Amino acid sequence: MGGPVKVGVVGIGFGQQVHVPAFRRNKECEVTAICATTYERARAVADRLGVPKAHGRWQDLVSDPEVNVVAVATPPAIQPVIALAALEQGKPVFCEKPLATNRERTAEMLEKAKRSGIAHMVDFEFVVIDEWLQAKQLLGVGALGQLRHVSVNWHVEAYAHRKNLKSWKTGTAAIGGGVLNAAVSHTFHYLEWLLGPICKLRATLSTPRGQDGLAGEAVAILTLELAKGVLVSISVSNCAFMGTGHRLEIYGDDGCLLLENPTSDYAAGFQLRHATRESGRFHSIGGIRGEATIPDGRVVAVGKLVDRFINWVQTGTPAVPSFQEGHRNQCLVDWAREAHRTGQWIDVSVF
Repeated sequence: MGGPVKVGVVGIGFGQQVHVPAFRRNKECEVTAICATTYERARAVADRLGVPKAHGRWQDLVSDPEVNVVAVATPPAIQPVIALAALEQGKPVFCEKPLATNRERTAEMLEKAKRSGIAHMVDFEFVVIDEWLQAKQLLGVGALGQLRHVSVNWHVEAYAHRKNLKSWKTGTAAIGGGVLNAAVSHTFHYLEWLLGPICKLRATLSTPRGQDGLAGEAVAILTLELAKGVLVSISVSNCAFMGTGHRLEIYGDDGCLLLENPTSDYAAGFQLRHATRESGRFHSIGGIRGEATIPDGRVVAVGKLVDRFINWVQTGTPAVPSFQEGHRNQCLVDWAREAHRTGQWIDVSVF
């Protein structure tokens, strides 16, 4: 398309905090409109951020001729209808994860995107963070030898749990709430990106006691089996007071990789450490950066995905993570809930 790519952002939570500055990092983009649940709210945010147009209905933003691309930062329950409407009008779509609240809906979104041939992307951020890319490179050259075991521990206290707030984030799965949607979806995606397909899983989910009205699960304990026969243990909580942060441990015959982030910025602050059997000790590859000296890590990471997305929009060259990965991810989330209900291992082989 000629001239700047004109972007409309639906949502003034993550939308104003991350999407607007992330798209503005790309010199090809111009954020021309923003949408909230009322015109007054949208106008207030637009004025503060210097966005020309405000809409109180997402339908008006999607049909706005001054919008070429639609970025959706809404709860998962309403994201599909917005994305499908944008695709219907021939407009590329940048979406949040999870894409929807069930795999039937994400299958519909994927089919529509494939048939249209229009650019579509999902915000799985870990795949563009430097330390994670370095870890993937080390795994790719066999730095650990034969893998033995993988462990994920991601323990934080989300603001809503700290304040005992009722919102869609702490609501049921039907409206997109719960730690499976908030964090484990990221974990599923980065594990398959780093280590290959998951073939089986089982899960136990828990809702915290003493937090009235918070209906979504806040603790998830899972065991996965990868296609290469490696077991993965996962413990994720978003109600962990003084939680230790996010830690991924990958153990092999010849070495170990640790990715750890104890900071409050889940997309920045990672340290990558590598140990070999020969050296018998860890050495750091990527260091923890002071939060005060860098921008919001989410903006930086989403900005890198935006660059991929805009290149797809302008050149027609597909990029990832797309709705294909978004659909696979939703299937894994759904199967984890099924595993919890049945208490059984669930076959989740790639389809």
